[in-house]
Amino acid sequence: MNLTIDIKNIGKLADAKVRVANFTVFAGPNNTGKSFVSKLLYSLFNAMNANHAQIHLRNLVQPLLSDLASFSGWQWRTVGGIETALEKSDVNKLEALLRDLSITNSEDFDQVVSQLLRQMDELRNQVSKMHVPDPDHKTKSLSSLRKARSRRIADTLARLAASIDELHAQLKEEKFQSCIDAGMKYAIQQNLIHNFQIPTLAELKSEDMVAAQLEVENGGRFEISEEGLEFEVEPDLLRDLQRHSNVIYLESPVYWKLKDALDDVRLGAHFLRRGDRETLTGVPGYYYDLVSALRFQRTGDMAFGELYQWLTSDDVMGGRISISDSGDLSFLEGGRSYPLPVTAMGIVNLGMLALLIERKILDKDAFVFLDEPEAHLHPAWQIIAAEALFELSRQGVHVVIATHSVDILKWLEVRAKNTPEDKEFIALNQFPDTGVDLHEEFEPRLARIKQELTKPFSDLYVKGL
Repeated sequence: MNLTIDIKNIGKLADAKVRVANFTVFAGPNNTGKSFVSKLLYSLFNAMNANHAQIHLRNLVQPLLSDLASFSGWQWRTVGGIETALEKSDVNKLEALLRDLSITNSEDFDQVVSQLLRQMDELRNQVSKMHVPDPDHKTKSLSSLRKARSRRIADTLARLAASIDELHAQLKEEKFQSCIDAGMKYAIQQNLIHNFQIPTLAELKSEDMVAAQLEVENGGRFEISEEGLEFEVEPDLLRDLQRHSNVIYLESPVYWKLKDALDDVRLGAHFLRRGDRETLTGVPGYYYDLVSALRFQRTGDMAFGELYQWLTSDDVMGGRISISDSGDLSFLEGGRSYPLPVTAMGIVNLGMLALLIERKILDKDAFVFLDEPEAHLHPAWQIIAAEALFELSRQGVHVVIATHSVDILKWLEVRAKNTPEDKEFIALNQFPDTGVDLHEEFEPRLARIKQELTKPFSDLYVKGL
């Protein structure tokens, strides 16, 4: 994959151009937009990697599931017959159908919609058979409490019947392409909001009255204005991104050392949610995406077994990060287990990369973004990280790194010198964007980046003479 991307009025970037290839480097000083662009591209690529028809259908059915959930707790025991009727209904089948949706083409879509419509008919039939005693019946003596509870049950049944009818009508009108478009728009919006932790997409714009734009050459266009998000995506770009097995963003090891606390933050945010409004916690969505992915074991062989053995060998870490069935992380070394919070930052940094290989999240079809892979690493281990990431890219993984490490850039220079053919799949981007042609030769661009990054040291060296 080779992409040229124009970015206008987004974050710090008024007008910039970047290139993405098998091994992509965003290099430059702090606060120049490297991490911002990484998160922006991850948000878009991860959103387009999803099953959009599935997302939209789940969003349509979710209000009905919420109404069904109202038949819980004391309400089950309030009116005779209701509990038995709902237990025999197809609510569980509906939830299972939504969990197991598989939609890859229009035929799949038509089949799933037909199944959902049948479920709506069966649920409507069940609800119509439920009998609630009339709370205002004059011939029977009902306590005030019984009357109030019966009235609430009757109101809930009426809302449930209306939800079923409304969803049935919506599903009959749904078309495959419009369903994909709606699901993609929702996925892009949610990725941007949660990865940047912003209340509205307009927060991404540099200038209030000017639309933010991102255009992929021959691939698509995305625009954020006060009216919201508009986009056009070429089928070829969508196919290229959807062939990736996973799109991953790996950032600071601090997140993983604080995993237990951040799990509590997420749980608290869930309970604070009111209707469609969500609570922003300050913890980016890509961290929780990876936490969720780590929970599951995958079948098949490890894609990068030799690389995993090298990273966990005595020559490098001398151990490995392990994850328990409950999701707890620890570092195993020399037959002992150490909680991750007391483990060195550098170990966590390299160890998480190895864990992603072990759990088969990183395979030959993955796309991984890494923000400052050199963080907390001694120069020797920075080189190890660079070698590992480059090897992943050689074997099929698309790798994007945002870095200001001179050591990593020097390693890249030596690698390109010793193996000139490797330059063909390296995209080296300088931040801040200087307006230089992206097709400039690799060597002069790298030399200019290194000169900018080493200037503080050079100035101090001259002063010390």
